[in-house]
Amino acid sequence: MHLRVWTQGKEVLLAMTIKPLLSHKREDATAVARLRDTLKLYGASGWKDTDDLRVGDRTREGIRRAIFHETGGLIWWGTRLVLGSWFVNNLEIPMALERKDAEPLYPIVPLFVDLDPGRQADREAVRAALGERGDDFLDCNGLVRRPRESAKAFHRRVAHRYLRDAVKALAAGGRDGAATVTVAMRALSEPSGQHDLTFDWRTLIDPAARSLAPGARELIADALATAREALQAAFPSPSLLLDLDLPLPLAFLVGYEWRVTTRLRPTVRQRTGISFSKVEGDGEVANPPDPIRESLAADGPAVLAVSCRDGLGEAATNYAAEVGARELITLHAPGLLAAPELRGLARACARQLRNLNNRGIDKHLLVLGPSALAVFAGAAANASGPVTIPFWDGSRYVEPLVVGA
Repeated sequence: MHLRVWTQGKEVLLAMTIKPLLSHKREDATAVARLRDTLKLYGASGWKDTDDLRVGDRTREGIRRAIFHETGGLIWWGTRLVLGSWFVNNLEIPMALERKDAEPLYPIVPLFVDLDPGRQADREAVRAALGERGDDFLDCNGLVRRPRESAKAFHRRVAHRYLRDAVKALAAGGRDGAATVTVAMRALSEPSGQHDLTFDWRTLIDPAARSLAPGARELIADALATAREALQAAFPSPSLLLDLDLPLPLAFLVGYEWRVTTRLRPTVRQRTGISFSKVEGDGEVANPPDPIRESLAADGPAVLAVSCRDGLGEAATNYAAEVGARELITLHAPGLLAAPELRGLARACARQLRNLNNRGIDKHLLVLGPSALAVFAGAAANASGPVTIPFWDGSRYVEPLVVGA
């Protein structure tokens, strides 16, 4: 989406995305790359000249295109080194301020890394570097790295703050309560960068072994909570179009973190054969088949197997034996399901999880079907307590993910 404005007597189409341009000195590129990695996890990514400036591009034209047409904010990596950058001081910051003149909520976020805006000498150094627009830049509210604050903690604090302000700017740029925010979530393929928010979690999972990196579950949950709170603050009832390439346990986690009680209204862009369709979370609901219950000899958790197409078969039976399950509950709707059937099966899954939780029984969930099934089951699973959901690595279940703990 683009916003049409007039600036310097010319009509300009401004990019409506939250992806920021990362303004920095080349010598700080390694530190800025780590910040960009964090922003990717939180849905924002970041435009960085050494990576995103097109080969053969004229630098001035490329930066102008990036600021006005390819990004939706600017983050300045403020070190003493950047004060000596001609490109930053004479191209990036003036152009970003020009856009802010036309779009007041456009976020310019100064990060004071080894500079202190409360120190007069540092403020004067910024003014000297930026000239007549130095005071305008210093008037933009930024973040100061705290003494002894780790780089990781600082990067996450920046991501939290930037997401809030950038989503607010996205909403102000012609969006309203009925508009749809497009969201990409990727753990198994590279994102296109064409969505309003893009969560890139490829570094958090081994795609072959289906194993998560240490701390990945908590980080993904924090990223989803940060975006949820930003969307809730910016839109009355956010409508979201989700484009997913995630293992099903992560799709369930997305639904759970953005469940019905949060006011978020997800629709899933779902592959159907060689084409795509949109499956809405709200709408007609078809009654699913009755669950099949099998009592087992052990006294461990209950295993709930939810599936469509050909079903889970022996994989569910073997998993139940492996975890010493007391009961195997099967919810299976054969074939490819239409939207009402998907919603019905997802809500039946959530009811079974709540029933088990009310009985005080630990529960494991196996899911086989499209991403929409896992998302909507998670979205409906309010008050269901902790649910253990293992990943399927192609031959067996591994690496259980606990949702709702």
